[in-house]
Amino acid sequence: MQAGTGHLEQNGPIRVGVIGAGFSGSLHLAALRVLPEFATVAVCTRRPERAAAVALELGIPAHTADFRELCRNPMVEGVIVATPPHLHHAMTIAALEAGKHVLCEKPMARNLAEARDMLRIAERAGTVAMIDYQQRYLPIRRKVKQLLDEGFIGEPHAVSVVVCRASLNDPYDRPWSWMSEQDKAGGMLGATGAHYIDALRWWFGDVKAVAGALSTQVSQRRLPDGSGMGKVDADDNFAVLLRFASGTLGSIHLSATSGFDGDEEVTISGSRGMLLVRGGMLLAGRVGDADLREIPTPESTDDDLPVFEHYLVAPTAQLLRSWGDAIASGDTASPSFADGVKDREILDAAARSGQQGRWIDTSGQRWPMGGLG
Repeated sequence: MQAGTGHLEQNGPIRVGVIGAGFSGSLHLAALRVLPEFATVAVCTRRPERAAAVALELGIPAHTADFRELCRNPMVEGVIVATPPHLHHAMTIAALEAGKHVLCEKPMARNLAEARDMLRIAERAGTVAMIDYQQRYLPIRRKVKQLLDEGFIGEPHAVSVVVCRASLNDPYDRPWSWMSEQDKAGGMLGATGAHYIDALRWWFGDVKAVAGALSTQVSQRRLPDGSGMGKVDADDNFAVLLRFASGTLGSIHLSATSGFDGDEEVTISGSRGMLLVRGGMLLAGRVGDADLREIPTPESTDDDLPVFEHYLVAPTAQLLRSWGDAIASGDTASPSFADGVKDREILDAAARSGQQGRWIDTSGQRWPMGGLG
């Protein structure tokens, strides 16, 4: 670990090390800079020159290319694992075994077995472990949660999520990477579907059965060095059906290979009304025979946060605050590792359902030892 002259008092801010400086890592690093309850004391990336550059740019005291070294650093109290999902298992366990608090990017792991292993180690370590479902903190999603809890639509009956994106339409635009590899937990089901599954579980409760279908519509992408095309075997389109224990029926249908960028459309219906979310920005609702009306949603639920360049930095900052509050109080934090395990179970079930052509039981009643479908 290469260190500068920085030093923090033991009773000061929570001292954090960040593993990863890609898109997810950049969100956390930006959020941490405005939160006085945290101090970023170490950063780790795969390339040492990149770690050094990030540390120099952001004034971070220590940098390394070895995640084990960061986890062993006695200055680090909490570790943020902001790397691709196939790396989460080893990095999270290294942090937990070093006695660190952990905030892990979603999806939690490559598969359910790894996720369960991470949960077991976290429970043994006794530190605060959370999953980075920062989209729970988007103001519009929190408003939907509030309205559902208040009974705005009565008893929920059905929810539909439809998303059309053009981000993966062009095989020459976005280069081949781990996101193109099924074995590394790449694909849109894990990258984007995980957020929707978490939101629906947060809104409607446990899922008792899952059906799904995945497809790869663009089967080749250009290699980063321009030497040719790489084969894609991870999904770029998916459809998932969810039966909730409450009786609510849900569906999520996403295409990342659309010829245009369409809106996110969420429709929630209940016994006395409905809610509509369009584009993640517009919330509308109606009760009984009343006209559909727009429901005001605050731009932010934390007025002391600045305006950030990317819309996900503010909810990331709010998630970090929840993590920090749990570390300070010792209370249970949510979204927890248990949430991450359940979501990984649903992701795996959706993929297995498509392969086997059947519903997969995720209730835990058929297989009490852990809900194996």
